[in-house]
Amino acid sequence: MTARTVRGTVEFIWDDAAHMLVTLDPEDPADPHTFELAGALRGRLAGSLAEGDEVEVDFEAVPYEVLDPDSGPSEGLRAEVLDVRVVR
Repeated sequence: MTARTVRGTVEFIWDDAAHMLVTLDPEDPADPHTFELAGALRGRLAGSLAEGDEVEVDFEAVPYEVLDPDSGPSEGLRAEVLDVRVVR
C-alpha cells in the first residue's frame, strides 16, 4: 500500500503514557480521523501536541483481522502512522 497524508485539526487526545489516540477534524471528511501513536513517535509528541493544533498525519493503510462474535473473522484496514507534523 502507499502512504497518504491527512491534514486536519486535533479535536481530542487520549494518552495513557504508552499509547496516544488522536482524533482529528480532517479537511476532507472522507479521510480517516482517529490515529494511534506509540513508541518513539508518541514519545516525541507527548506534551507538545494539543487540541486545536493543525497537523499533517502521514500514514499507510495496513490489513488486519477483525473478530466479530456474530459473523466471525474478516479482513479490514487500519491506519499505521508514519509521522505527524504540527503545522499550526
